[in-house]
Amino acid sequence: MPEIIFSYSWWAILLVFLAGLVYAGLLYAINPRNKLNAVLTVILFIFRFVTVAILVFLLLSPTIKTRKKQIEKPIIIIGQDNSMSILMAQDSSYYADSLGIIINNLIDEFSLKIDIDNYIFGNSVKSSISPDYTDNLSNYSDFFNYVKQNYTGLNVGALILIGDGIVNNGIDPVYSASDIPFPIFTVALGDTLQVADIKIDDIRHNSIVYTGDIFPVEVNLSANMLKGKKATIKLLGNNDVIDQKEVSISSDNYRELVKFNVVAEKAGKQRYRVKIDILDAHETNFENNVRNIFVDVVSSRKKILILAFAPHPDIGAIKQSLLKNQNYKVEIEYISSFDKDVKQFDLVILHQLPSKNNLANRLLVSLSENKVPVLFVIGKQSSLPATSKYYKGLNIISATGSTVSAQFEFNSSFTLFSFNDDLAAQLSTLPPLTVPLGNFSLSHGAEVFGWQRINNITTDFPLITFYSSAGVRSGAILGEGIWLWRIQNYLQYNNSIAVETFLSKAVMYLIANSDSRHFRLQTKGEYDSRSDVILVAELYNQSLEPDNSADVRIVLSNENNEKFNFIFSPFEDYYKLNLNKLPVGVYSYKANVKLGNNNYKDVGEFIVQSINYESRNLLANHRVLNRLASEHNGSMYYPDQISKLRLDINNLRSMTSKIHYEDKFTGLNTELYILVALILLLSVEWFLRKYFGSY
Repeated sequence: MPEIIFSYSWWAILLVFLAGLVYAGLLYAINPRNKLNAVLTVILFIFRFVTVAILVFLLLSPTIKTRKKQIEKPIIIIGQDNSMSILMAQDSSYYADSLGIIINNLIDEFSLKIDIDNYIFGNSVKSSISPDYTDNLSNYSDFFNYVKQNYTGLNVGALILIGDGIVNNGIDPVYSASDIPFPIFTVALGDTLQVADIKIDDIRHNSIVYTGDIFPVEVNLSANMLKGKKATIKLLGNNDVIDQKEVSISSDNYRELVKFNVVAEKAGKQRYRVKIDILDAHETNFENNVRNIFVDVVSSRKKILILAFAPHPDIGAIKQSLLKNQNYKVEIEYISSFDKDVKQFDLVILHQLPSKNNLANRLLVSLSENKVPVLFVIGKQSSLPATSKYYKGLNIISATGSTVSAQFEFNSSFTLFSFNDDLAAQLSTLPPLTVPLGNFSLSHGAEVFGWQRINNITTDFPLITFYSSAGVRSGAILGEGIWLWRIQNYLQYNNSIAVETFLSKAVMYLIANSDSRHFRLQTKGEYDSRSDVILVAELYNQSLEPDNSADVRIVLSNENNEKFNFIFSPFEDYYKLNLNKLPVGVYSYKANVKLGNNNYKDVGEFIVQSINYESRNLLANHRVLNRLASEHNGSMYYPDQISKLRLDINNLRSMTSKIHYEDKFTGLNTELYILVALILLLSVEWFLRKYFGSY
């Protein structure tokens, strides 16, 4: 029953009546101009009283509360596995024809009194009536996540899952469905009987190696129902057999790890193929006997030497930070025993060298003559006059020989390489470095990365500087204590990214003039013929910072040596090219770009094939379907038990409608009948007055 609610006290109703009486009284009871008879005056008095009372009552903002009854029917969610493995089973014709009719009949029967939401899943989750079994992935967890996101809090009576239990994408279905609160029933499809088959389960290998390296290729293979057979596993490169090994299958459930050691001889992206050959095996599935892998062979690592006067915790901290970049090979040496040729290094970091006890003149002259970039790390043992002589970016004048503690303050005007503001803020909170106390004179062309902040006062003394002269770059860290930076950075942020990024970018800048990998093209190596082939190109300037201002062109060649020209499109801070879908085959490419006066190129290849993950495993996993059902108060059925499934679901307690009452609040002033009543009262009153000759 409707209820009227308003925000004022009930005694305000008296004001409503009072306002109506006063207004009607002034107009009809004590108005000397009123010439109507007593009966008509009373009638018009009542009309005006009611009209004014209603209007004043509406000013109190009354609200009508009504309660509406809602019946929420139970929902049955049906999820059907749409992957290709369903039709690869022995009963494929049944699944393609008869099963769909049975499921549709089940849906039609349930839909008379229950809401049915039907989905297919594989590569993705889609709303559909009938599956076509064309997806090349089986992702059960994706379907369960979709259900949890869209059906939480709804009146779901049951979930029916129809599939073969084969999972080749996503996480464990049982774990993914663990927090689903309603019953799950499964319909088990596919074959659980082992068939004769040998396959490549997995291949482990390095994605990046260096020329001259020997890298492992580990092949996990399995064989079923092939006891007594022999198989040859071949590793091919450029269609030539690099190595091959023979295995004897000793059981009907055979597992083997076959290892190959490959020499990375040629730089660039290299394709290798692993192939299994077996005779008289009576296999029915050969697609899982071949797999392609791609390895990026880099010409060489950058060799970095940390040469120190004496052991110091800074040395280990710098090395550990630089080793985060796998393109760097870092060595530690001490000047007292150093006898190597500095020309073999791309960068030398001198820790407290030249020192007071060892000026290392011969070393420094050799570094200068061979134009080897140098990063000076200055400490208590450093000889400041000798350092100023060889580091041309700064003149250090110290009269006392004492030190002071100075924290880092980022120079926002620094331009040699980009540095994240958040990371710069982290560096400013780290412990102070111990720096020489004295005066500092910057050379023309030197740039300051960070200033010295002493006692929370930012000075104009540099803490970290960089300088370039005659094509040779150098830098200086005017203090020791980097090891404390690394520790404190980790304690504050649970990582040392700020320190590692600074050292990595500093080194990248110093050796950038000798780095030839300013341009690189990235591919997935292996593409599915059903998906678009998307290539990504990265271009870096002389400081190895991303740049997408130039045109990147590529010439693509197929196996028939047909050539196609394309231009990349800039995207964010890199380049992107969508080649759409390409026919199956091997493709080689030559990409080039001109940035300033420099020309860069990259070459390589990729393969487009019908990657059929479904064919790699055709053994139905009814165990996972049974676990899903048993852990969610349901049962597993086979296709010929659909009638029993229908009966069991109808008997579920959860298959009942829920009744909800919804309170609805409506302003009385928005009701049409109130407006009609007011217009009617005023119209009748006006008509009577006019008809009987009143004013």
